[in-house]
Amino acid sequence: MNIEILDKNLQIYRRIKVGKTIELAEEIGSFPTDQKFFSVKAKITITEKDALFNDTNNIEKVIKVDTNNINAQRYIYMIELREKRFWKNWGKSVAKFEITIKALVAESMKYIPDVDNGWLKVKMTDGTTTSLPAFLKVKSEYIETGREYFTILEGPYKDQTASVHLDNENNNNSRLLTDAKHSPFAYLQYSVSKKKLIIDKEEYAATDHQESPLKKGWYDIELPDYPHSGGQYYLNISSRAKTWFRIGHEGERYLHTGSRSLGCITITETKKWNEIYDKLIKARKGDFISVGVLEVID
Repeated sequence: MNIEILDKNLQIYRRIKVGKTIELAEEIGSFPTDQKFFSVKAKITITEKDALFNDTNNIEKVIKVDTNNINAQRYIYMIELREKRFWKNWGKSVAKFEITIKALVAESMKYIPDVDNGWLKVKMTDGTTTSLPAFLKVKSEYIETGREYFTILEGPYKDQTASVHLDNENNNNSRLLTDAKHSPFAYLQYSVSKKKLIIDKEEYAATDHQESPLKKGWYDIELPDYPHSGGQYYLNISSRAKTWFRIGHEGERYLHTGSRSLGCITITETKKWNEIYDKLIKARKGDFISVGVLEVID
């Protein structure tokens, strides 16, 4: 059996005995929409394989989903197969297949794209502009006058509403991502004596402020808050140099790249900062503000 909806294609191969029902837990696809009703054409093809001849038939039906209904919505279709030999009916036997497709409506979760050195400029509801970091989770609300409005679900602007213009170069489609996936929280370790940051058993040369090093202990590492101008001097080496991760939930100590430290943990191997960025930017601790935890040791 093959089910085709928009650009999604689900193929299923099963042996089915006469009179039996098979229930599958396979997803055809996720389809974002900002409309009250989501209507889409589904093409269902059934093929009964045979040693010499494969019998096939298909139907095309419009599925109309009420996006305000959070209960499962079911759509039942019947397809008949007749044996054919050389494109002609063969005998009187008919195989009938009843296909049920289930639709579930979920909140439209999207993510900020990884553009412009890791930051997307958006407009807040008060008219001010700010930049949001890549892969920040948001909830799409509606589209109006060429802009997509969304609620920010994590980070310093959590629960605030913002908007961004549609992609003019791509048929005015959404600029937000629908298929980004977050990973479990990251565990980092920093050795004050060795001046090394360790992530996933990889060591990175770093430095701190000798007169005010971080005390031994545990700290949360926050989501990036805004593009830091101090990183602009290293953009020719690391495209994500302006993305800094705050250590703890207050103060001005950050994890970032550079050549010196005024109290932060500074990764001096600037050419490896993008590698560290990739390890942290999608990681989440589950508190809506942190990407992981840092352990400071001797």
